[in-house]
Amino acid sequence: MQQLTKLFAVSFFLFVSVAIFASTKAQSLSLEEFEKYVVQAKEAGFTHVKITYDIPLSMWQHDVPGDPYPAWYVFRPSLLKIFPPKMLQPYTDMEYAKEIIELFKARMKIITRHGLKGYYRTNEPHVLPEAFFTEYPKLRGPRVDQVNRSRTARFSPDVDRPEVLEMYREAMQSLLETLPDVEVFSFVTTDAGSGLCWSEGLYPGANGPSYCKHRPMKDRVQSFMNALNEGAEAAGQDILLNMYGIPPRQWMEATFEDPEEIAKGLPDGFSVEWYRNNGERAKWRRPSDGFAFDPPLLGVPNPMGIADGIMQDLKNTEMGSPLGAKIPAVPGLDFKFKLQKKLKESSPKNSAEMMVTLREFASEMAGEDHADDLMTVWEGIHNAEEHLSSLNFGPVFRMGNVLARWVNRPMVPFPEELTEEEKSYYRPFLFQAKGEEQANNLIDIQAMLMYEGYGARLLVQRVTELMMSDLGKARQAASRLIEGAGSKSKRKEWILLDKRLAVVESFTRSVDNMVGYQALLELAKNDSTKPEPNPVLGAKNSWKRQELMRIARDEIDNAVELRELLMSTDTPLIEMASSPEEESIMVLSPDLAAQLKRKIDIMNSKWMDYDRVFTRPNP
Repeated sequence: MQQLTKLFAVSFFLFVSVAIFASTKAQSLSLEEFEKYVVQAKEAGFTHVKITYDIPLSMWQHDVPGDPYPAWYVFRPSLLKIFPPKMLQPYTDMEYAKEIIELFKARMKIITRHGLKGYYRTNEPHVLPEAFFTEYPKLRGPRVDQVNRSRTARFSPDVDRPEVLEMYREAMQSLLETLPDVEVFSFVTTDAGSGLCWSEGLYPGANGPSYCKHRPMKDRVQSFMNALNEGAEAAGQDILLNMYGIPPRQWMEATFEDPEEIAKGLPDGFSVEWYRNNGERAKWRRPSDGFAFDPPLLGVPNPMGIADGIMQDLKNTEMGSPLGAKIPAVPGLDFKFKLQKKLKESSPKNSAEMMVTLREFASEMAGEDHADDLMTVWEGIHNAEEHLSSLNFGPVFRMGNVLARWVNRPMVPFPEELTEEEKSYYRPFLFQAKGEEQANNLIDIQAMLMYEGYGARLLVQRVTELMMSDLGKARQAASRLIEGAGSKSKRKEWILLDKRLAVVESFTRSVDNMVGYQALLELAKNDSTKPEPNPVLGAKNSWKRQELMRIARDEIDNAVELRELLMSTDTPLIEMASSPEEESIMVLSPDLAAQLKRKIDIMNSKWMDYDRVFTRPNP
């Protein structure tokens, strides 16, 4: 049996690699649609537009079969892979680099035509192919993968080496000679395959080459930033560049111990954790599209959650700070641009004035008679997202519903007995670097187990209970908007908003169901009492059996309702790949409705399996 399990696991890892390499996701947005958004961004007061979002995935970086970790960085256009120096070119996909450069050039042509500048976000120093380090062993920097989420060690280049600094000089020069109007750069480090030698924040722990272990981080960062600045100067450009580490949670170490001290020796325009060389902090932040639960849900507006941030951004822009726009990946999601334009015109000075402005905005959208209904919708969305944030170990809907495939995987008493065919539509896309035991555990997400146990189930249940209450109020208000719509177009708009809210409800139910099911299943299987094969007349249903089967039925019903929702409109409600072949760990399939049908059918075929866990009632 153990040998069969190993063979089964190997077959899945091979299937994963085939699925991963199947295709490269094309960007969702056409250049014409991109330009429409750019026009709105300028009207709303943005000064820069992010060009590095919604790009084809660099699937060539999935170079180790079965390793899911590159899924966290195949959408990051790191400098050395898009603008690789000559010595690195044999180890990168040059056709992919050319494709991305052409896309960036086309986007920048549009951006500059409307008087704006470019914004480039990526991770640096970023992981490089193992073949490169095999050929140039002294250039190997720190290990940067999250060791419980990867199947192989991944390394970034050693920026303490002059040769690596020269590569970055060349790459930055090449980028700015190709895209001279890219002005703002945002580099995340210590995340998604990136990191600096001997940083305490590195996921595997502080590590790197022995020779530079005692070099001050200040010197390391300053020499790296100087090299990038020299590349910019060689291209004749002045740039703004901020490097920051992933914000540490309570169990994590910070990337930079004293960023303010590090920043003192940086070139003008450069910053670390937004600290500049003059002791001041840069007042700009990474762009966002301003929607709730995004990704993977699309178009759920949350003006009450973003309005204060927008006003601060506009004030900072008045003082000369850049303001970057993130262009949504699909058409029709221009809510933030409209809201920001309204706030720019009204310029509320305090919270009371802010609510008055939002009420005016609601009246403009829904009419005076239904402005309060729209405000109620927004309030419900805001409250629901606030409740969900208490479960945030990474965005819950992304980590659970997508990466763990809660949205489409079946919940069954014996997941280890599912056939390869039954698992084929979801197992290759689970972000799971360990074995089948972990993959079969519904709440083994990124090796965190943050929702493990019955106590966690009660916490999640309470959070989702609060969310469903707020979402219910929002949907009631949305129904009043539909009933009172003054035109067919407005009625269509409110029906779509209600569908988006229904999807949020569906994802919330799955969070509750998946966590509760796993907790109860573990309680049942750890129970030493064996099921009675011949229960006496009058044997009662146990509460665990009843609750577990209730959850299973609720998830089936939930899948049925979500499937109907998806089939009821051609407008995207959930972020999906452009084609079934382009489904990946991070992006759901456009065939999700068909996959939900498979989930429903598999779960309905396993009802008798519960009799192997519990004694059957015999009333």
